[in-house]
Amino acid sequence: MKTRFGRVALAGVLAFGLLAAGAKEASAQQAGARSGQQARIYMMRGLLGIFSLGIDSLAGKLRAQGYEPQILGWDQWGQIASEILANNRNGDTSQIILIGHSLGSNSTIQVANAIQQQNIPVDLIVTFDITQPLQVPRNVQRFINFFQNNGFGERAVPGYGFTGELQNIDLTADSTIGHGNIDEIPRLQQAVVDKVLEITIQQTKKTPARVQRKRPQS
Repeated sequence: MKTRFGRVALAGVLAFGLLAAGAKEASAQQAGARSGQQARIYMMRGLLGIFSLGIDSLAGKLRAQGYEPQILGWDQWGQIASEILANNRNGDTSQIILIGHSLGSNSTIQVANAIQQQNIPVDLIVTFDITQPLQVPRNVQRFINFFQNNGFGERAVPGYGFTGELQNIDLTADSTIGHGNIDEIPRLQQAVVDKVLEITIQQTKKTPARVQRKRPQS
């Protein structure tokens, strides 16, 4: 059991290390990037909307980088999906980023499934302790799941047709982290900010100003 646990813990540390390393390059470019207007970021709190304090502090860090994230409850996923669909009908093809904690994490999948019907891609989903072994839809390009085997957290699995990047980062070995504070950990929050910067900077370089991204065809 110790050997197996050690392997799981080591895998989680290595996975987080790779995520952080990949994001450092983007962090170094952030001073001149300021590409918040290129992305629509939706963040969802967990049960009752009063326990996911990390969602608020993470949103503050994103605002400091020029983004304008919206914070909603886990049960407001339909509102988010409706807004994305309406924006898309009006020609808005901004990048879409979904972030959630606990039940809010589960709701990110519901949003992705709802907009998948119109072939709208989700550039990034970040979840903190999903409470079900959720299947990641095929329209999601990148999915990062921070979780613990703490009675709540689960691994995410690829859904039918999913070909994007999927990372399950197991933090079980860190006893300072629990379901209630996993979204508050500074190093995890910074990794998310860096990943958002990385994605938006890359897309800005690839997409000329005033040119909309093409949505994948079914």
